[in-house]
Amino acid sequence: MKKNKKLPVGLTMGDPAGISAEITIKAWLSRNIENVPPFVFYGSEELLHRRANLIKCSIRTKRIEKGEESIADDIFKEFIPVFDIPIAEETLGRYEEQNDQEILESILTAHNSVMKGNASALVTNPVNKNSLTYEGVKFSGQTELCAHLCRSKNPVMLMMSDSLMVVPLTRHIPISEVSQSINKSLLLNTVYIINSDLRKYFNICQPKVVVAGLNPHAGDNGLIGNEEINIIDPVIRKLQKEKINIHGPASADSLFSSKDLDFDLVICMYHDQALIPIKTISNFSAINITLGIDLIRTSPDHGTAYQIAEKAIANPLSLIRSLRVADQMAQTNART
Repeated sequence: MKKNKKLPVGLTMGDPAGISAEITIKAWLSRNIENVPPFVFYGSEELLHRRANLIKCSIRTKRIEKGEESIADDIFKEFIPVFDIPIAEETLGRYEEQNDQEILESILTAHNSVMKGNASALVTNPVNKNSLTYEGVKFSGQTELCAHLCRSKNPVMLMMSDSLMVVPLTRHIPISEVSQSINKSLLLNTVYIINSDLRKYFNICQPKVVVAGLNPHAGDNGLIGNEEINIIDPVIRKLQKEKINIHGPASADSLFSSKDLDFDLVICMYHDQALIPIKTISNFSAINITLGIDLIRTSPDHGTAYQIAEKAIANPLSLIRSLRVADQMAQTNART
């Protein structure tokens, strides 16, 4: 019986003015050492060669057409497979709207390839949020755009490293809007998605989840706010009755201080409450995973890094891990 070809991961172009092309090249160059799965780069072939010249690396690319993603497994050892999306020449280290349409086209084309079964998963390189306007809607991040494309009303942003998993309950909103955005339904649905998708993609059947409080000292029994009493604690008690392994609300200032963290995942109330500790603890091992959508999507945990785009010093490890985890999730899902 002929063995089925392994589907490649679909990798988007990201912002041409940032480090995306550089870390893509470095990931491919380390494909054997770091066990990088085959991927197709949806973006400018010329961009890759310009960046390779800048960082003094030698690469070979090979163009593929729509529906040809399956050949990537055969050519990945010698070439970077590229679905070419030509761009205007970028200005390194500076956002310019001239390539916004092509950045968006890269995301949409890679997304469609996954949905059509030509690629196994979507990995998105970093972009400037100013580039994310689609069908008249300006999206606050790629998590939100991917959720829109998948028609998901409750995407979950999971940040994962070797030692820690965190989920911000609210994401890219002003801090002044966090309190009014937290409600019982949002927290309940987030926990249900976490439990379902950790089982589906990582074989974690009963994750131990801790919920951080919103206020200092988790509200200190109502002395410093009531969100813990009115929203968070009732949801936790309801979920405990459903035999979900969940605890809290816990004070966020001491939650991450132990070297031996006694939980699988922390749900935080807002973006920085989650991302500051994981980026501090995990360095370049952290990645972003979108749960609660109809495809597998991961990304590096960092941004465009305009400030180092011309210096050839970008670390590709978060992208490499994003590619590996996306591939592993796809394989696990295929077995279930």
